[in-house]
Amino acid sequence: MPVSFVKADSLLALDIGTVNTRASLFDVVDARYRYLGSGEAPSTANAPYHDLSEGVHQAIERLQQITGRVLLDEDAKLILPARVDGTGVDLVVSTVSAGPPLKAVLVGLLADISLESAANLLSTTYAQILEQIYLGDHRSLQSRLNLILKSQADLIVVAGGTEGGAERAVMQMLEAVGLACLFSEQNRPTILYVGNSAIRDQVKNTLGSLGTLVLSSNIRPTLENENLEVARLDLMSAFRQIRNAHLPGFYEIDQISNGGAITPAFGWERVVRMLSKAYDQRKGVMGVDIGAAATIIAAGLGGKTTLGVFPQYGLANAALRNLEQISIKDLADWLPFDISPNVLKNILLTKQTYPASLPMNEEELEIELALGRLMLQSSLRQMRKRLKELGGGELPILPPLEPIIAAGSLLTRAPRWSQAALVLLDGLQPSGITTLVLDQHHVVASLGAAAAFNPVLAVQAMDFGTLLNLASVIAPLGHARPGTVVLKAKLTYEDGRQENLEFRYGSLYRLPVPFGQTLQLHLQPLHGFDLGMGGAGMGGKVRLSGSALGVIVDTRGRPLPVFRDPKRRQEWLRKNLAVLENR
Repeated sequence: MPVSFVKADSLLALDIGTVNTRASLFDVVDARYRYLGSGEAPSTANAPYHDLSEGVHQAIERLQQITGRVLLDEDAKLILPARVDGTGVDLVVSTVSAGPPLKAVLVGLLADISLESAANLLSTTYAQILEQIYLGDHRSLQSRLNLILKSQADLIVVAGGTEGGAERAVMQMLEAVGLACLFSEQNRPTILYVGNSAIRDQVKNTLGSLGTLVLSSNIRPTLENENLEVARLDLMSAFRQIRNAHLPGFYEIDQISNGGAITPAFGWERVVRMLSKAYDQRKGVMGVDIGAAATIIAAGLGGKTTLGVFPQYGLANAALRNLEQISIKDLADWLPFDISPNVLKNILLTKQTYPASLPMNEEELEIELALGRLMLQSSLRQMRKRLKELGGGELPILPPLEPIIAAGSLLTRAPRWSQAALVLLDGLQPSGITTLVLDQHHVVASLGAAAAFNPVLAVQAMDFGTLLNLASVIAPLGHARPGTVVLKAKLTYEDGRQENLEFRYGSLYRLPVPFGQTLQLHLQPLHGFDLGMGGAGMGGKVRLSGSALGVIVDTRGRPLPVFRDPKRRQEWLRKNLAVLENR
């Protein structure tokens, strides 16, 4: 991965997704990097174009119309680098999530050690695990070979052997891999070796001539410790090689991006890492993206990060067409109206077949918003162990977070900001005091890509109005009878006015604080409730900035209540939305 600093005044960021392709322009304004605008076009990875570059060209043309900048020459080619007359750009970065998830096979020694770490590694990119082969599966060599051949895998990840540990057993597991490569002359899988480093030369001699082999560091150097840092970089390189070979147009995009095209998830992880170093070290940072290709969750604390990519929870994922990944009942529980299971299934099938379609009415919109909640909840459950290591409790208790940055057209194109906020509040269930921030222009992942070349550009461009401050959230942790006062607050406004408020358990509240204003709150939790201000029952002062929705006080509890009576549940959902809209 390129990491050297590149001096550039202007940046073109390309984000190529399953549904949309965006081209965003950044340049220096008043000695600071600023976001200037974006052009958008339908992605063209699929029919009739089957080429990523066509969608990129259309998005850049649209960007030219919006900004008035000339980026393409007379032959419709990108002007790179920028010319003295101001046309063109100095630097291009790209994030690509278009294309099907990689088909992967995991090979290791122990299912609960090496294969678990290999699965954690694969969960950081757009991949689907088709088969797992390990020493204790009691399969014959022929059976293992047949499994690999039948999978038609793009990628085989080989793990196993701690540092100084098993060698012969690892080499034994490689027999089926080598044979599969011999029998797959047309489409040989890429092999990523992340096992015992002592036998790297043996692995190279055995597999190096049979196809593309990527040798990385051991992801399980000891039985107790997992280390994915270096392997994630090499996995990104393997991902790029596979996309170059199988995704038309990817190679051209990668070339104009200095060989640094990455997945959006990789960009998110890089941004979260930077912010977790810069923000309050007592709290973590989280980024979430509910996309068509996958739901992404990145979390970091003090520079230590964890990343999860879940193609099975992408809004345009083909697996959803069989409704294998979600429960219709769970989805219906988030709808403020009655609907038959068959009608709900048909709406979902239509959405998955035509992912770019927009909701036709309020009911279809509510179904999409409910689906977003389920995607977040399901993804968090997959990451519960790793999030706990960052300081969280048993789900839904997340680590203390500040801020939570969110993206995805489901949120950014919601008709009302209150709807986007409720998807995040209900899907993530944050606690303590945090800020919800919306990536309204879909640029965070691209800025993560830019950070590899110019960290100053990435930081400054994110700091100047690119992101929308959606709401400050105060969510005390604890349990009480509904209606019990669990939080008292003394509000001090900028004009000196003061107000005393009480907040009762089981409700949602909104305090409007317009942009450009601040509000100081002296908070005092009651009955042992915890605000993250030093312990249960401890309060203090906090100053919050104005935002789209102001301050949301969420005393509904964690986990959120479960209503057996559908009518009561629907009334609760409608009331939550009405509160945020002050209706």
